[in-house]
Amino acid sequence: MKHVYLIEMDNTLRLYELATGRPIDAFNRYATYKTKEVGHAFGASVPPQYCRSTAYFFDYCYETGVMGGPPMPPEVAHKTINLYWDFLTKGVNSSDFVVRRAAKALGKTPVEPTSARTYLAGVNDFLRTSQMKLKDMASLVRILTKSDALANVVSLPQTENRRRTKSEIDKIHSHTLTFGNTPKDVHAYALGGIPGGKVKGSQASRNFPTEKVLDLLNNIEAPMHRCIAAMIAAGGVRHSEAWGIRKSDIDIYTRTVRIEDPNFHRNPAAEKAAKKLPYKGRTLATIVMFEPFKTIFFESLADYFDVRPTTDSDYLFVSDGKQTYGEPLLLSKDMNSLNKQLNRALRKAQLDLETISPASNAPYTSHSLRHFYGVWARNFVYLPGRRVIGLTLPEIKLLMGHKDIRSTEKYARLSEENAIAEIEAAERMKALWGKSPNIDQIRSAVYAELAYDLSERMAA
Repeated sequence: MKHVYLIEMDNTLRLYELATGRPIDAFNRYATYKTKEVGHAFGASVPPQYCRSTAYFFDYCYETGVMGGPPMPPEVAHKTINLYWDFLTKGVNSSDFVVRRAAKALGKTPVEPTSARTYLAGVNDFLRTSQMKLKDMASLVRILTKSDALANVVSLPQTENRRRTKSEIDKIHSHTLTFGNTPKDVHAYALGGIPGGKVKGSQASRNFPTEKVLDLLNNIEAPMHRCIAAMIAAGGVRHSEAWGIRKSDIDIYTRTVRIEDPNFHRNPAAEKAAKKLPYKGRTLATIVMFEPFKTIFFESLADYFDVRPTTDSDYLFVSDGKQTYGEPLLLSKDMNSLNKQLNRALRKAQLDLETISPASNAPYTSHSLRHFYGVWARNFVYLPGRRVIGLTLPEIKLLMGHKDIRSTEKYARLSEENAIAEIEAAERMKALWGKSPNIDQIRSAVYAELAYDLSERMAA
């Protein structure tokens, strides 16, 4: 960065002007506030990510004159701030002279819209948080001093919530699964912030292909990574939850794995270490694993115990590095590094198998295995006594630890084969209406034909 420098003090990031050495109070207050929120709504990796994104935004503001110089006319400052998306995605190729000059001076390389959206999320969180604090301060001054000393402080119009158009609301409703009584205006407003461009979403399935998942798990070389991958596929845990599993959480004889709850009802002493894990709503005490992936996990676990570094740590996954030998990986490395390490192992296994996502021409990730768990639960798990194959969305929501069933809907997609089988059964039932066969007999026959067809395809 050209105009500011970022340092870490007491596990909190601090930003200073490079020219004067003065601390940038607005940033530092935000960093302190964000760090205190860890464990309530997100994990420890979020504040550094948001703060670094904001630091780069400050550098842009200094370079373009929004900060660090004579006050700009408000309309010019607002326009310059709104051009930040253009700065991120186009840089020196922008049609705006100010953006091109700033990108050249700061050596900014354009990034893809998906990455730009991540950077912008941190900046907008900073702007919204600062706006909220400003309003709180104005209200406090008014209450305590009976003065409107802060009444004339001008806020950025970008930070105000925006009312969505009817077409936007209709689109949200068409893609949203709701249960119970939902307020009509729940989606009426969008959070304010610097506007960003459109990011084309992929409609391709993100779950690892069911016909390849066994080959993938068996082809991962390192026992530790094979163990984690099998745990995600078998139990649907997040990779961040997997790294936090302890030996005492695993019962080899009953073949069960406990998982710590985010509210620490079962182990209050674990709260400090677990603050590194993002809270996402899991409430179950035990991971529900499905076969045959459950067996693969426990076999991989035995292989990992054979090579696990000697240590007194109760955490299952520990470091084999010289400087951190035997230390829990959860505490010795940040979560992003651990996930990248796991994804590299998955990528290598897929390249050996020539299994790459056809939609993005890129390897599937650890998150794809979690999607796989949702698909498997929805389409292939059979509970005796039920007339249908697969678990319901509310059941899968509980197993996967989702706070919102809309997330479950994205993971647990109905497979094409199952949908076709149910439609075929309904069509046959309509043709045989009033005759002896019932719907369950017809459905069983259709699924038997489907099974035969699938086995023939695999043999071909």
